[in-house]
Amino acid sequence: MMKKISIVIPTYNEIENISLIIEKLKEIFENDLKSYLYELIIIDNYSTDGTREKIKEICKNEKNIKGILNAKNFGFLNSTFYGLTQSTGDATILMVADFQDPPGLVVDFIKEWEKGYKIVIGLK
Repeated sequence: MMKKISIVIPTYNEIENISLIIEKLKEIFENDLKSYLYELIIIDNYSTDGTREKIKEICKNEKNIKGILNAKNFGFLNSTFYGLTQSTGDATILMVADFQDPPGLVVDFIKEWEKGYKIVIGLK
């Protein structure tokens, strides 16, 4: 049975980045992580720049992408925690939408997780 990886991406006014980060992550799973199922969970903290509408549009056509649209801005920590509770993967990775975390690190994180580590953390 294929293992499933969840990636939780909290957003707030990320209209410039949301499509790019999603496309990059999809590309990584399609090319480098073909042996894994995946879900991307985009949790929006009441953006006002069009991010919410973009998430809705993306989710219409993507079965592996879940959008959670908060009714108000609950703050980064609360929003991220709720996103984690909604993940269904064997492993969950947190990423930010603005490319502070290079998406390619997902491959490295999964390799380390497969070695048996329960928690894998990247250092800057």
